Amino acid sequence: MRPLLLYNHSGYENRGCEAIVESTAALFESRVPSLTVASDTPDYDRAHGRHHFIDSKIAPYSLDRFINSIAFRLGQSRDAEISRLYAPVIRAGAHSICLSVGGDTYCYAYQEHMHYINRRLKEKHAPLVLWGCSIDPDRVRDDVLEDLRAYDLIVPRESVSAAVLEGKGFPVARWIDPAFTLEPKPAELPSGWQEDRMIGLNVSPLVVSKSKDHDKALNSIYAVMDMILAETDNSIALIPHVTWKHDNDMELLSALAAHYQGDPRVVLVPGTYSAQEYKYFVSKLRALVTARTHLSVAAYSTGVPTFVIGYSVKARGIARDIYGDETGHLFPAQQLEAQAELLNAVGDFLQHLPGEQVYLRERMQMYISGGDTIVNRVLSLSDGGTV
Repeated sequence: MRPLLLYNHSGYENRGCEAIVESTAALFESRVPSLTVASDTPDYDRAHGRHHFIDSKIAPYSLDRFINSIAFRLGQSRDAEISRLYAPVIRAGAHSICLSVGGDTYCYAYQEHMHYINRRLKEKHAPLVLWGCSIDPDRVRDDVLEDLRAYDLIVPRESVSAAVLEGKGFPVARWIDPAFTLEPKPAELPSGWQEDRMIGLNVSPLVVSKSKDHDKALNSIYAVMDMILAETDNSIALIPHVTWKHDNDMELLSALAAHYQGDPRVVLVPGTYSAQEYKYFVSKLRALVTARTHLSVAAYSTGVPTFVIGYSVKARGIARDIYGDETGHLFPAQQLEAQAELLNAVGDFLQHLPGEQVYLRERMQMYISGGDTIVNRVLSLSDGGTV
């Protein structure tokens, strides 16, 4: 059995990335001789994780980085430049089963580096798996199409992406986002938390940026909070899930908390917890309204009624697979400035919480099943087996 390499990982400051890595490791680590994670932020991940982390790239200011810079100036090919830059991934993956764990890689702009990394790994006959992914249907063309053909197996996390890939003839084994299987880790509830009376709220800078009018989008969020505080006896927990410098939930959530400063029913959860601890907090909510997909995953999988402000195929696909139709459970981020429509949608959602909770707890038993089967299919690639 080959070792396992998890690559295309952006780092634990995005708790969704952390949740994917931690849950994937739990599924595989007892079945493989070793497991390595190639990370864009290895120092941070080593401080917060328990696995063997390596840097995805050659070290800054190193001799290798200097040589790569000189070679670039002398006209080396883009393929050679990127392959040298990501040499640690290529070395670690040469004799491993390689799982690309960046679930959103093919949702947005073309990721040129993945094309060249995958090409070099295939030259070394490494089995490649695109794991827990979503695919923007409009991007499955040209260079992206060629890159996707490098994978020996693609495991989409929802039916919309699965249908696109199957239609193109790719080797597909649909399952779920592995973070559905992540175990919550108990932690002390934040100060001000009201047992059985917390509505979680997550809003990200990214989702606001998708709206046409940022100020109107923020006013819509304030209106939702005002409605919850005025028309229910619930409190609000503002929950971050990504704390990157360039995309930090805490910045926006802190501004929301400041707007309600002095109101004990608005609680800002610190941005210092792990993905498993955030999942524990989410499991204690009455309901969740969220822009971050992996907070919705934490809620769905623990039976917490969830309303998603979504902007991509992953949010639509997951909601559709759980409910049969995303209507009533997903609001387009691009329409966030439409305050009246958002208030009506969230208000209607909050009126049906008991039934939602019962449905989710029953649905999850079947939805999450099949992990052993998909793990076996991946591991069958170790010795050149077919999927």
